[in-house]
Amino acid sequence: MKQLHIYIGLFLFITSIVLAQGITLTSIDYREDMLLSKEPVVTGFEGSSAVVEFETLIEIPAAIAYYGVPHTEGNLTTPRYRKAAKGTHIDENKTQHRITMDISKLEDVHYDTGLIANNGGTIVYRIEIFDPRIQTTRAYDRRLRYKREGEPKSGTYSSLVSLTEGPFVDLVTHNSAVISWETGVPAKGAVLSDNREFLSLDPAIRHEVQLTRLKPNTVYSYQVNYGIYTPKYTFKTAPEKGERVSFKFGFMSDSRAGVGGGERAQNGVNAKDLGRFAIELYNKKADFVCFGGDLINGYTSDVRDYEWQLETWKRTIQPVGANIPFYESIGNHEQVGSYYKVTAPHLEDDEYYIQFTGTIGAESTEAIFANEFVNPTGSHYGLGVPKPETKGNRDMGGAEVGPSYEENVYSFNYGRVHFISLNTNYWATGYRAISTFGQKSQDKTAVNLALTQLGGNREGYVMENQMEWLKKELDAAQSDISIDWIFIILHEPPFPNGGHVKDAMYWGTPGQGELGGYNESEIPMGDVIDMRNRFWTIVSSKSKVLGVLCGDEHNYSRTLIDSSVHSNFKFPVWQVISGGCGAPYYVQDESVPWVDKVKAFTIDKHFCLFSVDGKRVGLEVYNDSNQLLDSIDNLTTIR
Repeated sequence: MKQLHIYIGLFLFITSIVLAQGITLTSIDYREDMLLSKEPVVTGFEGSSAVVEFETLIEIPAAIAYYGVPHTEGNLTTPRYRKAAKGTHIDENKTQHRITMDISKLEDVHYDTGLIANNGGTIVYRIEIFDPRIQTTRAYDRRLRYKREGEPKSGTYSSLVSLTEGPFVDLVTHNSAVISWETGVPAKGAVLSDNREFLSLDPAIRHEVQLTRLKPNTVYSYQVNYGIYTPKYTFKTAPEKGERVSFKFGFMSDSRAGVGGGERAQNGVNAKDLGRFAIELYNKKADFVCFGGDLINGYTSDVRDYEWQLETWKRTIQPVGANIPFYESIGNHEQVGSYYKVTAPHLEDDEYYIQFTGTIGAESTEAIFANEFVNPTGSHYGLGVPKPETKGNRDMGGAEVGPSYEENVYSFNYGRVHFISLNTNYWATGYRAISTFGQKSQDKTAVNLALTQLGGNREGYVMENQMEWLKKELDAAQSDISIDWIFIILHEPPFPNGGHVKDAMYWGTPGQGELGGYNESEIPMGDVIDMRNRFWTIVSSKSKVLGVLCGDEHNYSRTLIDSSVHSNFKFPVWQVISGGCGAPYYVQDESVPWVDKVKAFTIDKHFCLFSVDGKRVGLEVYNDSNQLLDSIDNLTTIR
């Protein structure tokens, strides 16, 4: 937890609950990193200047805008800023802000990229705001499409329908793909590909258009028309079902904001490392990328804050995501829910801590995540998604039903490999320290109190319905003669090796791993080790399961878990932790009982590139200097 980066909004004394021993829970608004109350938007033009307005939650110095044009190199379109404009305050509290960007400065012959001849076009702009709470800047990236009637500078300027998100390519199969994008106002749209037009007829802000009747293993180009055509992008369809062809896929996780300010902490995202690693994977010819959770900082009671952070993540990967699919999974930081200030007699007057629990319905973590991303809707084998869980642990029953697993637990095939995404942070309930009260955020007593009073689920705990779904999914994939190998994508590692020994699927004591983790069956979701062993028994029961790919720990490790760890673990399975996409690092904890099973470990920022060639599966791991950290020619023979 980033103690120095915390911001809590106004306390709302909606409800107060007095529990046994005089413990009081008071409902509050909670935001760790939120700075804006209204996001930057172009409200109109003054002459040739676009007017951008926004509001902040706190008083800040005047902001600055950088603006320029989108620039396409190869298939990647990225911003090229050329001019700057300083903002002004429009209220005495310095929370309402205004910036005018003179677009005609880009219509100069020295800088023009078609804006003169086309009587307008698209510009990109970045609003950079200094946050005095943490003495660093935050950046917010946007796009504007405009038209000009008359000559540059003296003509009449006005806004047109602009892309606010995308385009992205997703759900690529052997004969189809989905292209998605969003506009600032409702508009019709279309996708032009292979001289065919696929329409999105109804005016809408969000569009998802399926391209059909495509050929397997074929490169296609496409353009989105939202009033004007975007640049051309390309994607490649998947191989024919059962065909054993070569392909590559990337894996990385934990791009939540890092330490260092600037683009390392851009609205809850380490945009510097995420954007760079995405481009590196594209340049190394990855066909798609699986992302194992902790995309953002999260931990908020504000739904719009949560959405803004996810949208920042998407804007960061968009240049690559327009050309290759990203498959996203939920981590512990993808958390939006109800928050409570906790006071107790044993605390000092100025001491308290925060408990939280996930919500259900349209404002749950899971529902918003499903709305923000385009992922498979369930099982490749027609098993749907797990049924929502019930409140409390499996022995306690309970009438309250949790959120849907839709589009955060799913599976898909690519070539002869089956991929399964799980949610190890479903309906999360937990604790966050915000005072001199000296507990860690994984304090078992505080978490157990929250689980007892608020329901929900423990971080890293796989509940019964998801466990049952996984078993059926693995049965189906194991019996599928067109599948050679299975990879499981999840966030919380079953066998942590660093900073998350204290939770994940272990809940042990850091530096004292020999104590065996947490196992109290009488506590809600307290049988962590029993649950972990049940989970890995299912995973290792199938000979085709090659790897479990995890995040959570901000490091890299490759660990081979076999029957010497537990007699119920039938087949050896690789656990690869790749949490190096920019979050603060964790060093190795060598006290864990499986330390001799760890074959590689580093705290370098990094990403993984898997290569599938026939039945061979290789692995290369690169750091942010493009140095090779780990390389295995064939994971299938070293088991």
